[in-house]
Amino acid sequence: MSLRMFLRALAIVAVASGELARTLPASLVARVTRGRAAAADRRYRGVVRALQRLGPTFVKFGQIAGTRRDALPPALCARLGTLFDDVPPMSPAAADEALRRARAEQPRLSLRSVDRTPLASGSIASVYRAVLDDGTVVALKLKRTDIDDRMRADLRLIEGMARLAARAPKMRGMPIADLIGYLSAAILGQLDFRREAEHSERLRAELAAFPEVTVPALHRGRSASNCLVFEYVPDLDARHAERLAPGVRARLAEVVLAAVNRLFFGAGFVHCDLHPGNLYLTPDARVVILDAGYCVQLPDGVRAAIGEFFARLAAGDGRRCGEIVLASAVDTGTPVDREGFIRAVADLVARTAGPDNDFDMSVFGNGVYDLQQRYGIYAASDFAFPLMSLLVVEGTVRGISPEVDFQRVGGPAPTATR
Repeated sequence: MSLRMFLRALAIVAVASGELARTLPASLVARVTRGRAAAADRRYRGVVRALQRLGPTFVKFGQIAGTRRDALPPALCARLGTLFDDVPPMSPAAADEALRRARAEQPRLSLRSVDRTPLASGSIASVYRAVLDDGTVVALKLKRTDIDDRMRADLRLIEGMARLAARAPKMRGMPIADLIGYLSAAILGQLDFRREAEHSERLRAELAAFPEVTVPALHRGRSASNCLVFEYVPDLDARHAERLAPGVRARLAEVVLAAVNRLFFGAGFVHCDLHPGNLYLTPDARVVILDAGYCVQLPDGVRAAIGEFFARLAAGDGRRCGEIVLASAVDTGTPVDREGFIRAVADLVARTAGPDNDFDMSVFGNGVYDLQQRYGIYAASDFAFPLMSLLVVEGTVRGISPEVDFQRVGGPAPTATR
């Protein structure tokens, strides 16, 4: 282990120990005075504080892990959902250095001006308004100069800690390697700006058939490995949706559903992060989709399974839904009550989905996750994470128009029998 990683490991131990010393007494008091659930919530709040203090790698890790309600306690997932990228923007000197590196790599990145105050700032990059030498206004996404080494080192430490945790009795049977491997790949993928450039261009091409949808164009000939140059879309504001007429919002919600259907079930290309910070409505009734940093291509088998799952869900065929979830599960070597699980999923579908019910993805999804935990069933990550990204989409779509029937995101149910 290098000196840098050793010191980082010491820092992680110090943060974890300090949080444990703070949280454990409060958890014991809460256990006595308010019960087990309150004690667990104290501990989960401590986990969130520790991740926040440990920095961007751990925050992103917690954000993505928090979507796995089938594998982690729902109350912990709810707390992880409160994590945010509390990272100050790059200093002017750091931004200048990042831009100097980009210009050295890409001579065509010639600028008249760059605003000093970023439009947005996250753990990996900051975004600035700039003007090219030909007068074109653009958005510069500049990667932080030291972020690659920091995140890669942190991920190696997380993988090591996960291997130790997997030996704990309570963790036996859980697919830790599958979960950690997927999370690491997802985070590392967001560090790769060349990959993001390809995904951004593909996202724009896949959605070109929707005139109401704008994906900012990438100026590839001006971009570098640490700097992406995008078409500038002015005046993006989440409050614009509130000012549009209800009928307009309902129509745009249907447009988003159709676009997600095209990406997810048509191309098997999933934007896993369509929260309100990456999807905006404009005053002239358009949908703007940003940030292709966290996109994945579904394997053909996974795309077919998820497509059939939603089609059977819309048709009310709960038994087949249960069979599909089982087929996607990781084999942990532990016997499970397969028939009991299928019957339980069929009952859940009968109560919450199908043509005779008002469908709520979060209610249904949480019901499935509860059943998975009860029966000890863990979906493979390449099935689970894209499916759970639809929960994010549903929250965004319902924020546009609460009455939308999200069940239809999967398209019409097939008429052929299985």
